Amino acid sequence: MLNLLFQSHAGLWRITILLFFLAFILLKIGKPKGKRITQMLLRLLYVIMIVSGLGMLIVLKFPWLYVIKGILALWLIWTMELILSKSVARKESGPSTKGYWIQFLIALILVIWIAANMIRF
Repeated sequence: MLNLLFQSHAGLWRITILLFFLAFILLKIGKPKGKRITQMLLRLLYVIMIVSGLGMLIVLKFPWLYVIKGILALWLIWTMELILSKSVARKESGPSTKGYWIQFLIALILVIWIAANMIRF
């Protein structure tokens, strides 16, 4: 059971990151409909990832490092949503998303480090 949850969870994270960048590129090249469809797919993947992550936490009996990783993953999802919702097409001017990009990179690096067992306590 744990292996099934882990493999689906890890694979969905890879697909999610790729779809996030695809949605951002579609927005920047002026394809809002493609961005909207991709963003809806992302939201579906977020729900599936949260459920599979909770399933792994339940099976593993909530080890605190993975609870922290789950909180960081929620922060990562939040920054991805904010970047896509606050970004505008190239020709328009809108609010800066620089701070959200910095948060995205920090959260992504921390989640990957914990997932790869590079951070241990």
